[in-house]
Amino acid sequence: MTDHGSNFVTVEVEGIKKGESQFTELLKSYGIKHIKARVKHPQSNGKAERAVGTIKRLWDQLGNLDKAVKLYNFTRPHMSLTNEKLRTPYQAFLEKARK
Repeated sequence: MTDHGSNFVTVEVEGIKKGESQFTELLKSYGIKHIKARVKHPQSNGKAERAVGTIKRLWDQLGNLDKAVKLYNFTRPHMSLTNEKLRTPYQAFLEKARK
């Protein structure tokens, strides 16, 4: 999830669309759906900013980005993902995908 910043959406020059940003092209190459926060709704983008901040902190602690992302997504339970039990983002994703 991102805001509508020029680095995340279609590149425009003088009001003319010139193609997709490198970010958009990279997401497509990985098959990732790009979700944009609602315009003038900073709370939506706050979720993404919080996740990035937490991963950066873990990266500093562990000294390795891959380890930080793995810990965040697969090992560390998140208080916001409770459903009578703590879950990791990966577990929450699997449960949602099954429905």
